[in-house]
Amino acid sequence: MKTIRTIATVMLAAFLVLGPLAAFGATSTMTLSTNATSYAGQQPITVSGTITPAPTIASSVVVTTRGPMGAVDIGTAAVTIGTGAFSYTLVSGGSAAWVSGTFTVNGTWGAQGNTATTTTTFVYVGAVGGSTSTVTVTNTVTSTITTAVSTATTTTTVTTQSPDTTQLSAIQASLLAITNTLGTMTTTLGTISSAITALTGSVNTLQSGVTALTSQLTSISGNISTVNGISSQLTTLNNGVNNNQTYVLVVAALAAITLVLELAILVRKLS
Repeated sequence: MKTIRTIATVMLAAFLVLGPLAAFGATSTMTLSTNATSYAGQQPITVSGTITPAPTIASSVVVTTRGPMGAVDIGTAAVTIGTGAFSYTLVSGGSAAWVSGTFTVNGTWGAQGNTATTTTTFVYVGAVGGSTSTVTVTNTVTSTITTAVSTATTTTTVTTQSPDTTQLSAIQASLLAITNTLGTMTTTLGTISSAITALTGSVNTLQSGVTALTSQLTSISGNISTVNGISSQLTTLNNGVNNNQTYVLVVAALAAITLVLELAILVRKLS
């Protein structure tokens, strides 16, 4: 019996100590979206979502928008008590950081010991030809005051003047000029590439001609070597003929001398 009471006491103490800590560390969920998937130039962007479970006290969601050049906007959106809904509107293209690319919207909320965070994305395309300098954004805030006689509703319209429009237009004009220059350079490089291709073809043709000429010269050289061999043979033959002629002359001379001697002997006998 005493053991059961001890266990019950320990469980009660654990509940009293850990219960508030568990409640303090609880995490809510958040939905987050924009009113479009892409924007161009200067446009109002509405970020909305809900907190679940809905808070029962006043709280706000911190909305941070970041692009390729870093954060472009940070603001807060009040969360409606009872529904958890919130909405925040910003205007795109308000500074040089609004460059073409993918932007990330981060929502962070915390209240009553609960927290929630999530992100969403959209695509932004910077306006090149300029844009309007004033954008009207309408935010409707409903405040309900219940009295014995009436309920009052207030609607607020906010007109936002986009800053740094002149600087943004100058940067966009510079980007357009650079784009045009790159296009011209690309065309020029294409022409040069075609000329190089044609020159390469001519060099290849010339190389083929040189190779053919080299083959012909090699063939002629072989023929010349053959002619040189024939010349050597003719020289040898000529030498042989000359030797034969000398032999014939020697024989003829000997024959003539022999005849003269025989005639001399015959004449001597007859006398």
